[in-house]
Amino acid sequence: ATSIRAGLVACTGNVGCKFAASDTKRHAEEIAQWCEARVDLNGPINIHLTGCHHSCAQHYICDIGLLACKVEVANEETVEGYHIYVGGGFGPDAALGCEIYRDVKAEDAPRTVERMLKGYLAHRAAREETFLAFSRRHKIDALKEVFDAEAAE
Repeated sequence: ATSIRAGLVACTGNVGCKFAASDTKRHAEEIAQWCEARVDLNGPINIHLTGCHHSCAQHYICDIGLLACKVEVANEETVEGYHIYVGGGFGPDAALGCEIYRDVKAEDAPRTVERMLKGYLAHRAAREETFLAFSRRHKIDALKEVFDAEAAE
């Protein structure tokens, strides 16, 4: 498995769960395909997509967590989307992730994750620094600035 797929987890999503707000399995695949072609990681990163507040994919304890939501667009319509979290961990690194982006449309999620990964690679303290260590080394506002400065392809 690639560094993206090795840590990629998605719950059943709205294809098989009445609580889920989005198609997490399909969106996970889209994120993997998009990022694998554009980002070269030297180790696995945990990216979890969960469809609802039950958090079957445990978005709150991984490097990058996506919690499904409905995002409002024109004329009071909604589309599938995600709130994105960073900095969660388990075991000796136990902590809950913090929200960094809110109401990201599912179609924009692959590019958003790409920018996050590229920001990490460009600004990590050393090649060995994990995404978790990198994200915890910065305050959320500073981290968002780093990610937003990266250009997605």
